[in-house]
Amino acid sequence: MRRILWLLAVVFFAAGMISDTVFLQNNIQFSENGISAGNAPVYAISTEPIFGDISQKFVAHRGYSNGAPENSVPAFELAGRCGFWGIETDIIESADGVFMCMHDETLERTTDGVGALSDYTYAQLMDFNIDKGSNIEQHQDLKIPTMIEYLNICVINGCVPVIEIKSIRNYDAFLETIYNSGLQNRCIVTGGMPDLLEIRARNDSIPLMPIGYSNKDYTYYLEQVSQLADNRGILYNYPVVTEDVVRILHEQGIYCGVWSLDTADEAKKFLSYGVDFAVTNEIPGLNHMINENE
Repeated sequence: MRRILWLLAVVFFAAGMISDTVFLQNNIQFSENGISAGNAPVYAISTEPIFGDISQKFVAHRGYSNGAPENSVPAFELAGRCGFWGIETDIIESADGVFMCMHDETLERTTDGVGALSDYTYAQLMDFNIDKGSNIEQHQDLKIPTMIEYLNICVINGCVPVIEIKSIRNYDAFLETIYNSGLQNRCIVTGGMPDLLEIRARNDSIPLMPIGYSNKDYTYYLEQVSQLADNRGILYNYPVVTEDVVRILHEQGIYCGVWSLDTADEAKKFLSYGVDFAVTNEIPGLNHMINENE
């Protein structure tokens, strides 16, 4: 059924038949006012500023990956139910142009497949199962989700998508997928500078944030982000972030996110610095986090 629905979506898109209602995926309909499922209530998309008055903005790293396998539909849904402000995922484009949610560019670590994801078509990828991760025994026949499925879940739960580009070729189609979800004003795109420059050349409103690693001083990424006009930030590995770093960035109109926090005390410390959001593998203060190496 998932394959049929995806193929229908592609046909509608190619034929130019996408208007106020843009496509159907898993019986969920996107429209300009929100999404609905059959006769179910419409889920309205928030019009609040993306960095509004909520003081504790936690982003679930690859979904709530301590409760369900990372970058899976159950992990995304669990993150939504747990009340995370945002849900982070990684996007790799399949051989036939479908955007898939997976961190590694190869399949072995989290699925029963072998080789590079980008070498397979969507239909071929549906022959594989996610077979590793938290509580995997509770999730049989678990498939690699599409970006559309992920965005559906973000809309339903009112979560901000934090989308890391790992490997894509068609930047226009990537942005079209975001536009069709209605979340173009409620999402963040992260990744390497070459990808972010391609996105900025096509869109000037989505916040873009290069990923900063702790093996380089914070100023290295500050120089990089200067190439992006407005609506920009840096998603830093937290050890390089101090209260002064956050202040300097904010004085220049640059957002600051941090990844990935391990404890409630660390979360409180960085939120007190004024970071705009914190990526976490676990609700701070509960169990120890997983997936600590980005």
